[in-house]
Amino acid sequence: MAPVKQHISLNGRWRYLTDNQTKLSFKQANEFLKQRSTPSMNIPSNWEKQGLHNFDGAVWFLKEFQLSQVKIENEISLLKFHGVDYFCEAWLNGKLIGKHEGYFQTFNFDVTNLLTRDGLNTLIVKVTSPREIPGKVWPLKKQLIKGIFNHHDCRPGGWSYEFGQDQNTGGIWNNVELTTSGTIGIEHCKITSSLSASNKGIIHGEVFHINGFTKKTNITCGLLVELENKKILEKSVIIKVEPRTGKSSFSFTIDEPEIWQTWDLGNQPLYHLTLTSDSFGEFKTQFGIRTVSLDAHQNFYLNGKKLFLRGTNLIPTQFLSELSPAKIGKLVSAIKEAHINIVRVHAHVNRKELYEEFDKAGILVWQDFPLQWTYDESPAFAKNAVNQIKEMTLQFYNHPSIAFWCCHNEPGEQIQTLDKKLYAAVYQEDSSRIIRMASNYEEHPYDGWYWGNKEHFAAAPMGPLVTEFGAQALPQLSSLKNFLSSTDIANYNWSAWEYHNFQFDQTFNIAGISRGKNINEFIANSQKYQADLVTTAIEFYRRKKNNGITGIFQFMFADCWPSITWSVVDFYGKKKLGYYALQKAFKPLSLSVRLRQEKFLPEAKFNSDVWILNDLHTSLKNCSLSYIWKQKVLLEIKNFSIESNDNKFFLWESLLFHLPKEMKLGKHKISVRLESNGNLLDMKELNFTLVSKI
Repeated sequence: MAPVKQHISLNGRWRYLTDNQTKLSFKQANEFLKQRSTPSMNIPSNWEKQGLHNFDGAVWFLKEFQLSQVKIENEISLLKFHGVDYFCEAWLNGKLIGKHEGYFQTFNFDVTNLLTRDGLNTLIVKVTSPREIPGKVWPLKKQLIKGIFNHHDCRPGGWSYEFGQDQNTGGIWNNVELTTSGTIGIEHCKITSSLSASNKGIIHGEVFHINGFTKKTNITCGLLVELENKKILEKSVIIKVEPRTGKSSFSFTIDEPEIWQTWDLGNQPLYHLTLTSDSFGEFKTQFGIRTVSLDAHQNFYLNGKKLFLRGTNLIPTQFLSELSPAKIGKLVSAIKEAHINIVRVHAHVNRKELYEEFDKAGILVWQDFPLQWTYDESPAFAKNAVNQIKEMTLQFYNHPSIAFWCCHNEPGEQIQTLDKKLYAAVYQEDSSRIIRMASNYEEHPYDGWYWGNKEHFAAAPMGPLVTEFGAQALPQLSSLKNFLSSTDIANYNWSAWEYHNFQFDQTFNIAGISRGKNINEFIANSQKYQADLVTTAIEFYRRKKNNGITGIFQFMFADCWPSITWSVVDFYGKKKLGYYALQKAFKPLSLSVRLRQEKFLPEAKFNSDVWILNDLHTSLKNCSLSYIWKQKVLLEIKNFSIESNDNKFFLWESLLFHLPKEMKLGKHKISVRLESNGNLLDMKELNFTLVSKI
């Protein structure tokens, strides 16, 4: 029996030719590339990681491969690229097969009639990732839709007109493969789920394909749905196929569906769907069943349950080819351990493996489209952006973790022009998710870093949904030494520091961080400031839950390259003090205590307020709150309840007690303990000083 599908990976060594002026013709490049002396590099990879340091322009690649002699009847062959940054043109056996623009998309070229089974096939790919003209185009009128990868204050060179586009991310950064199947080549399968009034799962599938039919045809496919290796459904479905290209649909129901939830609410069931047919072999995808919504007050609901969003912003790497499954697993584990239930993938689209890990871990995703600050205002750019945002929406549609689509980061006035078009385009593709035109300046309170001080967070500014806040912190010395020379560290060569994103003015003149006597003291002071700001901001915001604040996103979680940024985990995976502050402040059930003064007179009334912050969807009975000094209980409140997903507040007047006579002048510590049925739920330590009137 003839096979119904063949697959060839084209990963490995590819010969290449640099063309920094982008002047070579295909004929010229072809002649150079066929010389065996031409250098080669590993694909997939961003070319910066293969030795083409700070290279802008075009690189021509060549790959030769052979096919099996076994031919599939009525075959369709698709050449699939899983990620090319940024412009791509491809030739197979001397014929132009197609062009593509964009860095994150998976895309196919139909090469059915261009392959040979009698010898070598020659694939030539021209990849162009240019440097945009500083001042004229970059940074305010950008044309490349690359988000943080070509303009950001956390990338190589930061905002510098001279260096801000260094370490170009161009290249064939993801897998390349050739698939051959009979009659139909499936490109994607979009799965939409909903729940009926009787709580059945209503599933609708759309198959996007290229086919060899010349007239409308009905295809019978096998449909298998599994959950944790258990067969849920097996049946035949008929899909109606239009000639050449298009999409076909099918539907089915799941009688007792299991619902996908975040890790702090429940489990993460992922359904695996397999379609089989003699026409295309086998196609697999996975999906989850859940609903998301945002009410008029911007309260977020998952499956009808209100959920306070404890979030962070994430740019895990500057070079997507480097983000391995092991790195992703370690990163997502650290995020979950920090009690984060949503991640904003900040101003870029990442690789599919990251979203798959979020699906499995039960972490929601706020997905930004890769627009960072402002862009060209021409109709041509808007049209390109509309096409690309539609491609993003379709490509990542099946991931249950993705709850938000966001069209632009900090667009300024372009929220009134470009972003309205992008919003409409996303809504056309996906009305099941929350769509935001932008994450703009008015919801980014950088108090204590770009202005003011961290105490401004007492007002819970820029709510109800705060999508950025934070402060920079130095990494530990061993990490700093990996990217700054000993001389640059010892002599504080600020130009070297600033290339790696350090902000001098904000560090010293707004945050007021002391340099100390040496670099170790500077690092300690910097990390303590960040940790204090993170704690202060989160506690003030969480106190306002159900009273004007619905979610918060700290900026940011990890460094994407060796740098000094707002991250709480440095590029080498080492956690700053800010990580532990974030972890503690984001506990779903936690104590927040405001000490109303830091100095007390002997035997004075102790002056404090307490909030019990409960994001859990469980209530707690028989609770107690106690103040303890040297194992002596100074105050205890017993037999109260904590309601599900709500805060409880104790005003200072209900918490008054006198400091004990035996307490001597000097520094002291009182522990505040929250218990339920004798089990410790959380504890805070309050530091203060006992002083005399003299």
